[in-house]
Amino acid sequence: MRDPNGMLRDQLLTAKIIEPKRLEEFESLAVEQSTDLETILRTKRVLSDAQIHSLKGLRLGYPFCDISDFLPRVDNAEIIPEDLARRHVMFPLFDFDDLITLVMEDPSDLTGVDQTRRLTKKEVDVVLGSRKDILGLIERAYGASKYLQTSSLADRLMEVTFDEEVDDESQPVIRLVNDLIDESIRQGASDIHIEPTESSLRVRIRVDGVLREIAAPPLGMHRALVSRIKVLARLDISQTRAPQDGAISHICDSAEAILRVAVLPSIFGEAVVIRILRNESDAITLGELGMDPKTLDRFQKLVTNAHGMILVSGPTGSGKSTTLYGAMKLIASPQKNIIAIEDPVEYRTSAIRQVQVNPEANLTFATGLRSMLRQDPDVIMVGEIRDRETAQISVQAALTGHLLLSTVHTNDSVSAVARFRDLGIAEYLISSSLLAVLAQRLCRRICPECQAPDSPPAHFLRALGLEPAALEFEPMKGKGCRRCIGTGYVGRLGVYELFEMNDQYGELIVRGEPTETLRSAAKSNGMRFLVDDGVEKIRQGLTSVEEIVRIAGRC
Repeated sequence: MRDPNGMLRDQLLTAKIIEPKRLEEFESLAVEQSTDLETILRTKRVLSDAQIHSLKGLRLGYPFCDISDFLPRVDNAEIIPEDLARRHVMFPLFDFDDLITLVMEDPSDLTGVDQTRRLTKKEVDVVLGSRKDILGLIERAYGASKYLQTSSLADRLMEVTFDEEVDDESQPVIRLVNDLIDESIRQGASDIHIEPTESSLRVRIRVDGVLREIAAPPLGMHRALVSRIKVLARLDISQTRAPQDGAISHICDSAEAILRVAVLPSIFGEAVVIRILRNESDAITLGELGMDPKTLDRFQKLVTNAHGMILVSGPTGSGKSTTLYGAMKLIASPQKNIIAIEDPVEYRTSAIRQVQVNPEANLTFATGLRSMLRQDPDVIMVGEIRDRETAQISVQAALTGHLLLSTVHTNDSVSAVARFRDLGIAEYLISSSLLAVLAQRLCRRICPECQAPDSPPAHFLRALGLEPAALEFEPMKGKGCRRCIGTGYVGRLGVYELFEMNDQYGELIVRGEPTETLRSAAKSNGMRFLVDDGVEKIRQGLTSVEEIVRIAGRC
């Protein structure tokens, strides 16, 4: 067999992808580092993953198939056993008549092909796929079998009843809903989306901030599935034309989770989103959120102030409430009266008095905040400042001896000042009450078990202010493995910027200077912005270039 390095060299020269002289330099480097040419080209970001796989397919004589967005059929997982698929990193994409299309990491692995042929008694057509994508496909397909039962499940749904008193775990739809929720919780999902389409039912779970599609039951199960969820959430199962909201208390592995259920009519039927809220507040500390030591030290000192306003900004799902609960955990003590008002209450803890917003009872953020001020609080946490009245009361509370913690929806920390101006708060009140604004995003953490050097596109690096040719560190990524379900990521960490008030900023605010002027002043004073913190986490090997580009919205 010809040397793979020589075959790759011939391909690169024939296609004129790399100049001969430069290719010789890479070959010499490969010899020095005792590695292959492909690894060097990937590490040096000369070739993208797609180019590498395409060239590999041409060398091996197999077409390369991009399956990154491929949705497997549930019954395809029954064609070959899971252990065989994992051992040979392969999966059956299609099964037509007497031919199976098999995607493999290594098409020359004849053992895997022969075992598939013997098991199925069919011919096998092999295509090349990336290891990461195939492992993800395996997880999506075989993971579905953990909650989807046999093919007779849909046929038995006609026997299901939906009486509130029924709690028979043997009923198929009851078992299906319980297993779907349990499996989503075990995978660390924050949301479950059940969405009917014209011809199928789509089920997705949000893990580490990214939606992941999983194999779904047949469309014929949709009504039974939604009805069971409505019964659990104590909603009206006869009402299908109006939105409904409810809650479920669910026990999974001896731990309680609160499920917020939102049902919305769509043109193809009712769509359901289940938000999973875990009672984990006792485990939250500021030190575990991913702040760099300097920012963490400054923020910890800020939250020990006796009065003033501290805001956390960012989009929905950026971890703002988690940060606020970490701050309250730091300062909670028997000597302090801490009250929080939220919509919804995301974490339950006995150390804080918590109030749930209830518009039907005229309990809004504004009315609740007024009542809380009569409860002699030391620290007040407001879930979100979204209107003028709440903003005015919050500022007054911060100026009258209370520490007020809250969130605002702005893209960065400095823009929070403009947001308060838009809400009608006078500039002198903003400068007098505001202590700091912490802007944040959540990025996915690289899986430690499959971490490897990355070769991100040059335009991604430039979007983060990095020059590819002068990069002083090696970016990393996750190749995809069983632990990370083929995604290359496990868990999340925060990316932060802290805008801390001082006399200079206060003067600029009182003068009505625009946001850009404030931002320029902050930059001159050495403030680290979100992108700067993201680049530092790339440098430390905690996350990837692609992930910071995604959360920063730079491309």
